[in-house]
Amino acid sequence: MLLQRISQNTPNFKLDNRLLNICLVMGLPLSMLFALDATYRGNIFDTLHWIRQYPKQFALSYVLMFGFINLFYILHRKIYTGIGVLFLSFFSIVGFISREKLILRGEPLLPWDLILSKEAMSISKAIDGNVQFMPLLLIGIITLILLGCIFLIPKENFRWRGKLAPSVLSLVILLSFYTGTISLEKSFSLQQINWSQKLNYDENGMLLGFILNTTYLAVEPPNNYQQDAIQQIIDQAKPSYTVDPNFKPNIIFVMSEAFWDPTLLKEVSFSEDPIPYFHYLQKTQTQGIMLSPVYGGGTANTEFEVLTGLSTQFLPRGVIPYVEYVRKPIEALPTALNQQGYETAAIHTYDNWFYGRNNVYKYFDFNKFISKEFFNNPEYNGQYIRDTELSKRILDEIQKTDKPDFIYAVSMQAHGPYSSEETEHRITTSGNLTKDSKAILENYTETISDVDQSLKLLIQGLEQINQPSIVVFFGDHLPMLGTNYDVYKEAHYFQDEITYEDYLNMHSVPFVVWDNFSDKKDKLRLSSNFLGSYVLKRAEKAGTLTTDFLSTLSAKGSSVIINNHHMEKEKISETDITDYQLLQYDLLFGDEYAYQFRPDHKPPINSDYVYGDGPPLIVSAASPHTGVIELEGENFTEEDQVYVNGQVVQSTFENPTRISISLPEGMKKSSEDLEIKLKLADSMGHVISESNIFKMASFSP
Repeated sequence: MLLQRISQNTPNFKLDNRLLNICLVMGLPLSMLFALDATYRGNIFDTLHWIRQYPKQFALSYVLMFGFINLFYILHRKIYTGIGVLFLSFFSIVGFISREKLILRGEPLLPWDLILSKEAMSISKAIDGNVQFMPLLLIGIITLILLGCIFLIPKENFRWRGKLAPSVLSLVILLSFYTGTISLEKSFSLQQINWSQKLNYDENGMLLGFILNTTYLAVEPPNNYQQDAIQQIIDQAKPSYTVDPNFKPNIIFVMSEAFWDPTLLKEVSFSEDPIPYFHYLQKTQTQGIMLSPVYGGGTANTEFEVLTGLSTQFLPRGVIPYVEYVRKPIEALPTALNQQGYETAAIHTYDNWFYGRNNVYKYFDFNKFISKEFFNNPEYNGQYIRDTELSKRILDEIQKTDKPDFIYAVSMQAHGPYSSEETEHRITTSGNLTKDSKAILENYTETISDVDQSLKLLIQGLEQINQPSIVVFFGDHLPMLGTNYDVYKEAHYFQDEITYEDYLNMHSVPFVVWDNFSDKKDKLRLSSNFLGSYVLKRAEKAGTLTTDFLSTLSAKGSSVIINNHHMEKEKISETDITDYQLLQYDLLFGDEYAYQFRPDHKPPINSDYVYGDGPPLIVSAASPHTGVIELEGENFTEEDQVYVNGQVVQSTFENPTRISISLPEGMKKSSEDLEIKLKLADSMGHVISESNIFKMASFSP
């Protein structure tokens, strides 16, 4: 080897060896940082521009990367270099993932995204066609080449004492930042841009921006958080309406995935109205604009705000409270309505575990959660259950119970991404759009046109049932129409969320409120955290501590909480914002002083919470002929597996009260009595429902 010959024949080898070590110590962290940032930004020139424009952030990022990799400098040089190459590859992949998320969702990779691994893997199956995998292949090839080059590095005269200083320095650097001895923001006057993670990473860089976000994983108490302050807030929080305990209408929320009105794109025309029934309700019922806290995804945050009245705007940008913070019972709409004699149910046409809803709904005091696993032979539209199935299930639930119903229903049919392939559609568009954007918009429009029919099915069904009912129909966020807001930009609807006007367009979704017991026809503008409070007022039902507080704000004309960067444009005082933050902290993170003053509002642990309509129950079993058993019972589902003596056997689902099973030959001849049990497992392999054990005599004498 050339380098080895040099090491053997050059008199100045010791000097060259020392220079090589210095190059590795200084060059590896630089290469790793450059790889991370360049793959995130998409090109080398933007990274060089960042270094010139923000040298302080670059230098600090370099110091942190130096501390990270040079912990391993004390090892043999080839091992140390190999570790460096692997980390170089790792950071390149992280940068690439962050860029792909930025393109698809408008936000880079955040610390709390790592907790959503299951959700990310599930959704990634739907967006494979929109992700470029060639860069990953290129990273892999370069990694293999660099690992091969390690064998060309000359051997060193290894003395660990001579390599101790850089490793100790690295340890000191990392411990100083980790323990808080050195505060990144205060010591170096860094700006953490919470209201826009894109700008945060643009200025601070991928590494520093990510690390700064980790400081917000633990939420600090607001100033003046104390018992007296909470008592004062609670004493002043009174509902601004009269409660009628004898009037109990069904209350139905339908949070329609990515439902939005594409005719708001004024520079685009449509061959026909894509959502005629929704537009009809806008003209004849209460309607308005709801400001969602998210764009293109993050459904659970809109849901969190609607159900609890709490605001994600007071939390770190991009956090999913369902995943990060909901670890105990929290007073929500189901809590209040359970106490008033309602049957409370959540229905979702997707996996029960998504966003941790299976646990969250129990903490919110729902009585039951009907997820995708409990839909028998549903009709699909693409890879998601059609929304008409959701409407039918809502109607079934209302007719099934003797009590008034509170139902929170979450659909999936219109979930993105929307194909950029041109296909024939009933509704076509015209306007100054590229070929891909036109196809994306038409594919989305075709989907929500069908969703519009599911809304019609629901309302017409409720009219036939003729029980007092109120329905709130709204989208959780705007659809992700193309990467990097392509359709919206080309139609000049918005560019990003920097300006107030663009922010409003990016987060405003239309909604309607239908009922069959009043002639109200309001026109509203509110953020999603105020929606529950408004509906309780319409239904004349007592609310939670939070909705009571929001009711007082609404009475003052304040019904919008948005991004802190634009909050000053809204009609809400600093005092009211401060009180809101204090109350939210107390209920979500603090000592729950509010429940001490109002113990009747303390949420219980719902021990009656069930999946579906409850666990399956085997009532009887009959054998019309040897080897075949017909089970009779209740709450059977299509996905139930039948176990006989602990072994899965072939079964046929006939209806929710009947399943037939075929025994294997060994069991037909066995003299052992049979123990039969049903189990239902979700897509993660977790058993979420199981029946009683039914014992039956064997076939063999």
